[in-house]
Amino acid sequence: MSNVQKSDILSTPATRKMTGIIDVHSHIITNLGSQAPTDKLPPWSIEQTLSLMDANGIAASVLSLPDSANHTKGEDACQLARQINEQLADIVSKHPTRFGAMATLPAMAATDGLLEEMAYALDTLQLDGVATSTSIDDIYLGDARYDRWFEEMNRRGVTLFVHPVPANASRSVDLGIDVSILEFMFDTTRMLTNMVLSGAKNRFSKINMISTHGGGTIPYLITRVETLAKVFGPGKGNAQLSPGEIREGLASFYYDLTAATSPAQLFALQQMVPVSRLMMGFDNPFMPEWTIPPAIQDVQRWNGFSDTDLASIAHRNAESLYPALAVRLQQPKAA
Repeated sequence: MSNVQKSDILSTPATRKMTGIIDVHSHIITNLGSQAPTDKLPPWSIEQTLSLMDANGIAASVLSLPDSANHTKGEDACQLARQINEQLADIVSKHPTRFGAMATLPAMAATDGLLEEMAYALDTLQLDGVATSTSIDDIYLGDARYDRWFEEMNRRGVTLFVHPVPANASRSVDLGIDVSILEFMFDTTRMLTNMVLSGAKNRFSKINMISTHGGGTIPYLITRVETLAKVFGPGKGNAQLSPGEIREGLASFYYDLTAATSPAQLFALQQMVPVSRLMMGFDNPFMPEWTIPPAIQDVQRWNGFSDTDLASIAHRNAESLYPALAVRLQQPKAA
């Protein structure tokens, strides 16, 4: 892990430039049916996305729609996941040097259908990994009810992109503000903590898990979690972990830097994880286009990153998780 000094909190003029950026946090808006609930969906198209990428030096975007199939059940969920995955595969086939894609899966209630769809998406459609949400019906990743699914992902060494959703229970205390402002951060924090304290992150260590938004509040809370889990215990049924084991578990995730590029956030993240675990993300189309240049500039200006670090964050770390996309990026781009 880099030895970052407090003086590094001050940024310097952007004299360096990241190139070949891979955006690991990009979504599609589909008309196939169920969509993650939100008050208003932004406009989206392939053409708009490509234009945005070209304007900001983004070589490729990894597309996902993590929880859309969780809003319906049974066979309907399986059919919806299949349609979304085939749409994603079609986009990649038409633009192989610009996009990767993560599979959408039906809700856990249909475990057999979930495993069947995952096999189809990864083996037949050749998608680049799997996307899911931090919790499904308020059951957080790390719960033993997910073990059968996680065992298969672990066997395959899957890259798993995990996006937050608001907990149902949080609706009564959300202050009437958009859930993305606070609740997404808290849900990510709960998922990371549960994965580590339950022992699931260690048991399924071959899954490459990407946490969005710089890990929510975990970089700030890591010492508190380490200390108080020792004082009060790690939760019912969980084995006691040392502070070092907790820190090691949290450091084993990958973290995208979507809305997490302030000096304070970058400093905290570098105390928690090696640079090899950080990647760029922009949350298109839910984050407006004007947020992208400042985010890139923040990372370029951060004193704690060397030129080699910048290349790792821009694309090398993502290439290690998405080898098929990395190969396609070496191919000549179509006119």
